[in-house]
Amino acid sequence: MIFHYVRTIDMVRCCLTTVFLLLGALLFGQTITVSGHLYERGSLESLPGGLVYEPVSQKATMTNTYGFYTLTIPYRDSLYIVFNSFGFINDTLWIKSAEDVEYDAKLTKITTLEAVTITAEKRNTEVAQMSSITLTAKEIKQVPMLFGEKDVFKTLLLLPGVQSASEGTSGIYVRGGGPDQNLIILDEATIYNANHLLGFFSIFNGDAIKSVELIKGGFPARYGGRLSSVIDINMKDGNKEDYHVEGGIGLISSNVMVEGPIIKNKASFMLSGRTTYLDLLMVPIMKLVSGGATTGYYFFDLNAKFNFDLGKKDKLYLSSYFGRDKFHFTDTENYGSGEYDRYKVGLFWQNATATARWNHLFTNKIFSNLSLVFSDYSMNTYMGYKFYEGAGNPNNETFNSRFSSGIRDYTAKYDVSINPNPTHRILVGAAVTAHIARPNAMTMNVDTFSMRQAEKEPGFEYAVYAEDEINIRNRFRINPGLRLVGFSVPGKTWFSPEPRLSMSYNILPNLALKASYAMMSQSLILLSTSTIGLPTDLWVPVTDKIRPQRSQQVALGIHYDLKKPRLSFSIEGYYKKMDNILAYKEGASYFMTMLDNLMDETATGFQGTWTDNVTSGKGWSYGVEFLVRKEVGKFTGWIGYTLSWTKQQFDELNFGEPFFARYDRRHDVSIVLMYSPTSRINLSLSWVFATGNAVTLPTSTYPAEDLYNYLGLTVPPSNYSWTYVYTIENYGKKNDFRMKPFHHLDIGVQFIKPHAKKGQSIFEISIYNVYNHHNPFFYFIGESYNEQTHQSTVQLQSLSIFPIIPTFTYHFKF
Repeated sequence: MIFHYVRTIDMVRCCLTTVFLLLGALLFGQTITVSGHLYERGSLESLPGGLVYEPVSQKATMTNTYGFYTLTIPYRDSLYIVFNSFGFINDTLWIKSAEDVEYDAKLTKITTLEAVTITAEKRNTEVAQMSSITLTAKEIKQVPMLFGEKDVFKTLLLLPGVQSASEGTSGIYVRGGGPDQNLIILDEATIYNANHLLGFFSIFNGDAIKSVELIKGGFPARYGGRLSSVIDINMKDGNKEDYHVEGGIGLISSNVMVEGPIIKNKASFMLSGRTTYLDLLMVPIMKLVSGGATTGYYFFDLNAKFNFDLGKKDKLYLSSYFGRDKFHFTDTENYGSGEYDRYKVGLFWQNATATARWNHLFTNKIFSNLSLVFSDYSMNTYMGYKFYEGAGNPNNETFNSRFSSGIRDYTAKYDVSINPNPTHRILVGAAVTAHIARPNAMTMNVDTFSMRQAEKEPGFEYAVYAEDEINIRNRFRINPGLRLVGFSVPGKTWFSPEPRLSMSYNILPNLALKASYAMMSQSLILLSTSTIGLPTDLWVPVTDKIRPQRSQQVALGIHYDLKKPRLSFSIEGYYKKMDNILAYKEGASYFMTMLDNLMDETATGFQGTWTDNVTSGKGWSYGVEFLVRKEVGKFTGWIGYTLSWTKQQFDELNFGEPFFARYDRRHDVSIVLMYSPTSRINLSLSWVFATGNAVTLPTSTYPAEDLYNYLGLTVPPSNYSWTYVYTIENYGKKNDFRMKPFHHLDIGVQFIKPHAKKGQSIFEISIYNVYNHHNPFFYFIGESYNEQTHQSTVQLQSLSIFPIIPTFTYHFKF
């Protein structure tokens, strides 16, 4: 009897198994999973964002940041998989048995223009992530730029929804957010100051960069910590098969990149460096202009990356970056007999990052990555004065001051990607970060008197997230997600739930509607008194009384792909509301407050902190973005247009009334065109037009003497430099003056000379601001003298700093 009972149980189990198999076959059919990596043939460089699809069922997936893919599809006879990446010839895998397949695809880079036209086909059902744009290194290197410097940020500024602070600068404002509201990531390490040359160039060396992705809205739950955008930059891995060197010599800087195998096909390295030689140009010029003054400026970058294949299931990546800027000025006046007067000032800032990442493949459907990240940013400025009349002379004076600030992060994060079936891709992860902010450390020495003040403000951030990429019948795609964030500071822990949702629906195979919603929070704040991202801006964490900044953004768009010619059209409208944003109070500056305290002989230490100098408010931004883009063929490029409004409101600014943000731009147009008539010539053109910034200017000025007389005070003598002010300026409403629109046309031509062996030389001629338009960089109140009437009048004047600038650069590869 027991035998019959067991046999009955086995029969029931067999029946249930059969039912589940039949049900699975009815729902999905017999399925197999194809997984592996996508590489560039000849270098084994991983290809992120590549497309892997099965044409008949139209099942598809994209490779992740590390080039890994996994695709589960129904099995049938004559089954094949197509591998595609922009700029590469397609690869095809034929599958002959109903078994899971592990396959590393290797794509050949396109070297002829005809191949671009023939092979660069995309599935007409492919729809890009909402509010996301990816740029390749090739596009960045072809766009003509100021001084011939190929710059990642300058190229991003040519995209709709992205604006600069002013002409020539690389500070980025995205959809009404400030420059601190952009999460800038280099191989998963946060970059806090991405500027060189006081904001005119970014720190990213184009020869070391593999890909750049900009996300302006619809943020996946795996990203957080900023309100406005994500700029995700990945460095090259390094060639695993052969050694290569490439570099360039430009007007103000030179760069070189070396890559090659450590163990062929198993491990590789990439090293790159860039430096400027402005010092060599500035020193002799200053000696001619002023015999007693010397000045100099330089910057440099160093990138390094090593990666190791530890088997089929494990990979290790080690990457780092270090860069520094330094400016110095010294003026000495000799009076004879050993007497002299010397003044010196200097400023330098630097970034340093290090990242270790370990990829592990649990199964062909479960991919994981563990990252350990270090990031450090520091700034120092110094000022000194010495008057010397001889040893022991009581009139000798010495003054020295030094100010420094910075922020340091230690991060550990773990991410897992799970592909349970053909319609789902689940991503989960967690991250913890220890922030150590150093808002100020200031010292001053005046003869025998000295004072020192230093502050450290710690913050501990932790986050968990989950998101699901759902594909319903290849027509409706939905990506719901949730990120939970905690930020702990002494005396308080702030919690921020951040729901995310993005959707797309294909009305036609090449026409899709898209929508998204994202809630974001930010607990690290940049206190800034400038518009070009000066290094004297301070990074500080929230406090027990200063709340994290928050934003909510909704967006709606339409995307259309035209097959002939290969054009893509997109229109997106957005609305973003920001709360708890901070700004300095009228006339306040933390740096100047500390300096005043140091200079005040009656001060008994610092009289306040940065929290005493800021005010909290809200902001909102809305607009429409248009983009037409062509990515394949001899003729490529894009046309972008943004119509937008950005306002802010603070109780303690502008009498509590709303005002336009400085970076509010009503109209922003960019045209970027690239044409390759032959394989040896590249022509490029870019034209930009933008409404001027909203700025605050005085409505009237009058001599300070009139104020003293009106108040019945004694007018101080003209040599009383500490308190005597020659003019008083009266200001009206905040940002109620609009600067003139700025526009400029840039052109470039590249002549490519292949070498007999592998490699090539590229000679490039570019012209910035072809028609020499004088765009105002800033405005000021100045005096104009009329020689006929011999009278001076006070009037508004502007300064332009970028006339027509021709540049020649040389690039090489071998």
